[in-house]
Amino acid sequence: MSTEHAPDVRTCRAHPGVETRLSCSNCGAAICPRCMVSTPVGQKCPECARQSGRARGTPTAALFGRVFAASLLTGAAGAVVLALVGFSFVYILGALYGYAVGTVARRAAGGRTRRSLGLVTVTGLVSALVVVLVVMGANPLDARVLIVALVGGAISYLRAAGIW
Repeated sequence: MSTEHAPDVRTCRAHPGVETRLSCSNCGAAICPRCMVSTPVGQKCPECARQSGRARGTPTAALFGRVFAASLLTGAAGAVVLALVGFSFVYILGALYGYAVGTVARRAAGGRTRRSLGLVTVTGLVSALVVVLVVMGANPLDARVLIVALVGGAISYLRAAGIW
């Protein structure tokens, strides 16, 4: 009686015509040498090898500074536009304002997403809005301005924190 086992040969998930004995160290899917991504913990399929924005470690002080500067500059530019256009359609303008600031902050972070980066982004947006309105002689405590700050801050937080 022989104890030999038949070789475990499967076909690659992405290339069905390619036989392989390699498998992803994370999900176990069959992968061929063309698909495999070498990582410090073994070979992974392309899907498992992609790191999420949250898996890149703790942000440094320089990254926080870069995100704050980006959100401050984008927030200031947006506040000038809002002050010149007027604060009608506050919900739509606030949403667009927050989306723009959050997206720029996320790019400044190199795609990293953290709740702490979202808070830094909101701080930059609100600071820029208040300073620009005070310099332009507008009232930063006007109800329409507060709505824009609230809606814009919420959306910029969601974008920079990676929730949306």
